[in-house]
Amino acid sequence: TLLLERAKELDLAIIGVSFHVGSGCTDPETFVQAISDARCVFDMAAELGFDMYLLDIGGGPVC
Repeated sequence: TLLLERAKELDLAIIGVSFHVGSGCTDPETFVQAISDARCVFDMAAELGFDMYLLDIGGGPVC
């Protein structure tokens, strides 16, 4: 919350959340938890007036 509040004070455009659970992660629950945490950040940002629209789950194609 402190980072979002500071971003608001600085009039920064916060557009979303980015995370990477780690290469080779095969546990779906890890992704569920990370997305849930991101949802919390989206909610906190909305309360401060940010209009976030991007969720970057990181990583790349699995070969």
